[in-house]
Amino acid sequence: MMLDVDFAVCTDWRSAVREALQQVSLSRDDAQEEVYTTANVNLASPEVVKQLRAGRAALVVPAFEYIKLEDGADQMNFPTDKESLLRLTQSSSSTISSFHASWAAGHNSTDYLRYYSTPPGSGEVYRVTQYQSAYEPYVIISKRVSWCDERFTGYGANKAACLFEMYLSGVSFYVLTDHFLIHQSHTYEEQARREERKYNRKLYADFKEEACLRYLDRYARDGTLHTARGANAREECKKIKSIARIIAPLIEDAT
Repeated sequence: MMLDVDFAVCTDWRSAVREALQQVSLSRDDAQEEVYTTANVNLASPEVVKQLRAGRAALVVPAFEYIKLEDGADQMNFPTDKESLLRLTQSSSSTISSFHASWAAGHNSTDYLRYYSTPPGSGEVYRVTQYQSAYEPYVIISKRVSWCDERFTGYGANKAACLFEMYLSGVSFYVLTDHFLIHQSHTYEEQARREERKYNRKLYADFKEEACLRYLDRYARDGTLHTARGANAREECKKIKSIARIIAPLIEDAT
């Protein structure tokens, strides 16, 4: 799992994922099948488990934080099931909100409204359909997924860069609707964070260009650019103005 040290794991996602993996047997032929749906599906559905085993899926554990800094200091007081979480997020006197709600780009692709509306105990997941390159959820992944780039240091863009490369590699993100994490409040060294953000912002812009060119070239060479495997790279990389003209012939050939 990709997780920051200042987050508390509030639910037993490990048992849920382990049980789902055990329920679905995988044949060699089935492993090649890729099916995508926007509807809620069970975590143990073949669609999800096959992709997870093959390194083509990442499970998103939604992140939350206490509205008042002092309320989130002791994780022993954090809710440990979704029903309790909903009471603290949906009431008129809410004490918990989605993580970094003021910065929508970081976590809003998780679609918290859909998460809230899915009944507790459903065992369901749903696919993230509005990915964008600033998205940085906390995820459960197979060891087959590409490793994170080590050029990023300090605060800002490191998780987003890691997830961006996962996305280009063909990974789909699925949100676990029964599970969640909560940020444990602490103070920050704001001056250091400002400097780190400034450095990593430029590094991330360069990294996205490099990653797009690398994956598009790879897909073009191995003949998968026209397939579902290359769809994420085609759609995301054409948003980058600095390389859109360069890659236009490749993308046009795939349409």
